[in-house]
Amino acid sequence: MILDTFERYKHNLYLSPITSGTLENIGKVCGLTESSIVLDIACGKGGAALTLAEKFKCTVTGIESRAEFAEEVHRRAVFEDLDHFVNVIDSGPQDLPFDDFYFDLALSLGHVRPFNTLKMLLELSRVVRDGGWIALSEMVWKSGNSGSATPAVREWVSGFTSGRVMGLDERVEELSGAGFQVESAELEADKSWEDFYTPQAQAILENRHEFTGSSEAQSKLDQWQNELELYHTAGGKESLGYACFILRLP
Repeated sequence: MILDTFERYKHNLYLSPITSGTLENIGKVCGLTESSIVLDIACGKGGAALTLAEKFKCTVTGIESRAEFAEEVHRRAVFEDLDHFVNVIDSGPQDLPFDDFYFDLALSLGHVRPFNTLKMLLELSRVVRDGGWIALSEMVWKSGNSGSATPAVREWVSGFTSGRVMGLDERVEELSGAGFQVESAELEADKSWEDFYTPQAQAILENRHEFTGSSEAQSKLDQWQNELELYHTAGGKESLGYACFILRLP
C-alpha cells in the first residue's frame, strides 16, 4: 500500500500552519459579511472555508482536485450545518471556471511550500472584483534569507520545485512590484507549527502500527517523519516561518 496525503493529514483541520485567529483577522480586514462571496483554491479539507462561513456567514466556494479532501469538506459542512454556505468543485488553481470580477475575496492558504506564482495570483485577480481582496500564505525565511539556516534545512528547502522560499520583506517587495497593494504581511506564531505537526505525528504513529509488514508504507512514513524532525531538531524552527499576506486590488 502507498500511503497518500489524505492519510498524513487525517487529524489536521488546516493543511498549513495557519490559525483560526488569522482567518478571522482576514475576514475582518476584508470586511466579510453575509453577502460576501469567497473563493478558496486548493481548499484541502475545508478548514479555512468552514471557519469563515461559520464566523461571517459568507458564501464560500472551495476548489479541490483531490476527491478524498473534497468529500471531507462536504462531510464536515453537513455535520456543522454549513452546507448552505460552503460548496466544493473539482478544479485546479489555473484557468478558474468563473466569470471575471465575481468574488469579494480569494484565498490561497492550503500549503506550506511556496507555490503562489505570480501567474496564479493574476488569475485570482481576474475573478476578484475591483477593490476586492486576495489572501495567501506560505513558508518564509525568518531572517530574510537562508544564511542562518542549517545545511540540513537548506537542503530540504532546496528540494522545493514549485517556488523558492523568500524572506517576508522580499516577498512583499515582489508582490508590490507586480502591482498588488499589500495591506498586511505577518508571521504566524511558532505555536502554529506545533498545532500543524502534532496531528501528523499522531497519524505517523498510528500507521506505523497498522502497516508493520509493509516496507513501502514504512518508507513513506519515514519521509513524513523526516520533515517533522527537520523542523523540530535540525534547525527548521529557528529559521523557517509561516506568513500570511493580505492583498488589496485596485
